[in-house]
Amino acid sequence: MMAVAHITKLPITEYLAFEQQGEVRYEYHEGEVFAMAGGTIQHSIICANCAGLLRSEIVAGGKKCIAFNSEVKVEINEGSRYVYPDAAVVCGKVNESDTITGAVRNPRVIVEVISASSADYDRGSKMRYYLSLPTVREILLIDQDKIHVTLYRRYEESNLGSFHYADGLEESITLASLGVSLPLSELYRDVQIDAPQKESNKG
Repeated sequence: MMAVAHITKLPITEYLAFEQQGEVRYEYHEGEVFAMAGGTIQHSIICANCAGLLRSEIVAGGKKCIAFNSEVKVEINEGSRYVYPDAAVVCGKVNESDTITGAVRNPRVIVEVISASSADYDRGSKMRYYLSLPTVREILLIDQDKIHVTLYRRYEESNLGSFHYADGLEESITLASLGVSLPLSELYRDVQIDAPQKESNKG
């Protein structure tokens, strides 16, 4: 989801009080506060599908992991940078921030549902923020406007990784760090995707 509407710099204590005043979520970047743009119906459905699918697959596999929805923040740098993923998975004990209640420090998997307006941020600086955390093994990017998912998988004990793609409802994407496979047909269940317009050959 896209961070928009920049607000003047605030110390972390004022950011906490500010965010608790209403229902709008805000990311915090070294004193700068950004309101999170409201998502579309498609975005909301995909987020719910993914979080539910992750939970059910984790339970079925007997994994000692917890899937969180978009209400949980991730602490990138203590006291200076906090962001909201669309979903996250923590394995083992949840390492919660000492600074902010409800922010986790040790996600293993991050999920972002991207749109045309959020793609640059989600694929760029936000992805780099996540990869600065040593616990993050995989980042799943789900396109809300077309059937296409991108998975970045980090190699063990390395800052390098590889990209994996799927773009058909009959395909699945495997989260190796969790030992689960997510069918795209379930990720995109009840989502209306407009068919791409074919170019005319008429002169």
